[in-house]
Amino acid sequence: MSTVENEKKRVSNRTLPGKYMLGSWRSLTAPNAQKMLEKEEVITTQQLMVVRCVYRPGSDFAPHAHPQEQITIVENGTLEFRVNGDAIEVGPGQMISVFPGVLHASRAIGGEPVQALNIFHPPVATRVEPRARAARVRSIGAA
Repeated sequence: MSTVENEKKRVSNRTLPGKYMLGSWRSLTAPNAQKMLEKEEVITTQQLMVVRCVYRPGSDFAPHAHPQEQITIVENGTLEFRVNGDAIEVGPGQMISVFPGVLHASRAIGGEPVQALNIFHPPVATRVEPRARAARVRSIGAA
């Protein structure tokens, strides 16, 4: 058996929401999120992170869970969330709150880009710069 096969057998990606998440760099299959977004703007404070995203049509975010509460407010277009086996469409002016540790997925439905605000509390640690005490904004793909 090769080293990669041994590693996959020993550590496969597993999640037990609210308990643990286990994975291996070699077995990751998640797509690059930046390829699914036309634009991303991030404002982070000590207690909150707000991410305004413009999703490409058909963008599909695989099931995942995180320790933050997430509120998504759709400004334009429609997102479909999958939570506990339920498909929930969230359209313009609507919001959904996903509690910490709950496994969920989302995708942009329809032929147009979707613009939404994603609010996380507390901020997502991997996206907060060590000295981020003031708000910051970052754009991807903006000319």
